[in-house]
Amino acid sequence: MSELMFSHPSNDYPDAASSEDVRAVHFVGSLPAVLTGDHRATMQWFLDYTPDTSLTGLPCDPDPRWIIDWLDGLATVDALEPVRTGHSADYDDMPTYRLKHGHWLESDDLALGRAAHTGAVMAARAQLHGDRGIPPHQVSVPNPYDLSLFTFGSPGAAVTHLPVFRQAVLDDVHTIHQRHGGQVVFQLETPAVLATLDRTPRPLWPAAVRALAKQVARVFADGPRDATWRIHLCHGDLGHQPLFALSDLVPAVQFLNALHKQLHRLRIPMPAAHIPMCTGTEAPPTDPRFYRALRHLRRDIDVIAGLVDETHPKDSHTALGLVETELGRPVLAVAAACGHGRRLVPEAVANAALACELARHTTDTPAR
Repeated sequence: MSELMFSHPSNDYPDAASSEDVRAVHFVGSLPAVLTGDHRATMQWFLDYTPDTSLTGLPCDPDPRWIIDWLDGLATVDALEPVRTGHSADYDDMPTYRLKHGHWLESDDLALGRAAHTGAVMAARAQLHGDRGIPPHQVSVPNPYDLSLFTFGSPGAAVTHLPVFRQAVLDDVHTIHQRHGGQVVFQLETPAVLATLDRTPRPLWPAAVRALAKQVARVFADGPRDATWRIHLCHGDLGHQPLFALSDLVPAVQFLNALHKQLHRLRIPMPAAHIPMCTGTEAPPTDPRFYRALRHLRRDIDVIAGLVDETHPKDSHTALGLVETELGRPVLAVAAACGHGRRLVPEAVANAALACELARHTTDTPAR
């Protein structure tokens, strides 16, 4: 089976597929740190452990804690001063900053280095080998709101300083797109969306969902219009623990529907959406009620089901059937709830094997 060279809009995907060929495998991005030292070897790992399976993209993230390294590095920015120090062992141990009096931030102060990293990765792609084509490189892009929230520690300050963080992210995105074009797909990653809704009383959700959707839509709108994006909703994984418990998929569905509405208004294609359906510490639920909200997800939103849990293969199979029953269609791809950085190498191998098994799993769900 050849790789999937996905592009927007979603109706570019095949209109029909056999019951044995309806899903791809999606990797969120990270691998155990011992596998990330060499770009070629990192990408070859993804290819070698997904035989005869389509991939949505080929990631090559640096060390799983690269965002933490970026956050620690802000201590050297002249315009910032620490409010709280920490070693980022967990979410209660993260450093936070504030703006020094009389100073302001520039986007260069917040540089993520994604363009330079991508350039090195693209050079290494020429050394890959295999019997199939090579999927586009998947570049992990943190949501600017998440970066601002990590930096300042409060939603109010995060919103105040959001424009400079957005510019820092988009500087890299535009540079990467100009250099590599369709060889690259971008994955916007945001634990802050679901975490914000988890901490917001449900009567206030409509306003919160609109604000979050507008913020994310602005990133896509200000990015290259012909770039391919995906969005990775997340529960967080710092210290190998989620930010919050998972109770249902209502927050994800409401946010994605609101984002779709914003992007439709802007005439921007809706990205495929990775929805985490387990936390990495607990199995995907097997209660049908957990997935009921998927009935209300817009039908033209392609779903990447984040439910592959190698420690609970039977529950993962059951969950996939429940997801596709509620959607009334196959998912675009299957994935773990988050990256493999939290796993040991044997666990990452087992997760990839289960993902391939689920991708080929035959169900009674009608094909696209």
